[in-house]
Amino acid sequence: MNHARLANRYAKALFELALEQKKLDQVGADMTLIAQTIDENRELANMLKSPIIGLDKKEKVMKALFGKLTDPISLRFMILVAKKSREEYLIHFAKEFTAIYKDYKGLIDAWITTASDIEAEVRESLMKLLGKITGKTIILHEGINANLLGGFIVKVGDYQYDASTRTLIRKLREDFSNNLYVTKI
Repeated sequence: MNHARLANRYAKALFELALEQKKLDQVGADMTLIAQTIDENRELANMLKSPIIGLDKKEKVMKALFGKLTDPISLRFMILVAKKSREEYLIHFAKEFTAIYKDYKGLIDAWITTASDIEAEVRESLMKLLGKITGKTIILHEGINANLLGGFIVKVGDYQYDASTRTLIRKLREDFSNNLYVTKI
């Protein structure tokens, strides 16, 4: 079974349990924390994938890292995953849960890259516009890339809008390289 289908099954089961137990927001925060922690710590990811390290040691590490920071449902889920020898997929389960959670809550991630910091009123206007277009609440992630020269690039889901000065200049160069006044045979 591929890990995407497996992740979806485990994430849906955890989602339904969290919803039933009325702990959806806490478990959602936990899964975000777990995915981020594994993403940022290569040693942890390697330990979870390692067939050499025993289940008891993996459980101890998970309890030490997440025991006091997460809801008991999330901790029991991680231990169950380890007992089923699926701990190497834990990051995929957590990311899939986060995606299901955001969809349920009507949230969507948007990334904006600009040449410099964005003013607060521009940020608010952009979030309102993106919210109106998508029909969802925007979680805005900002990045700065001085190579853009000016303007911005926005990514929401599979959609990207590039209004950077760098792209505008590139398009102008392409247009000027084609001599519009010479007829083509």
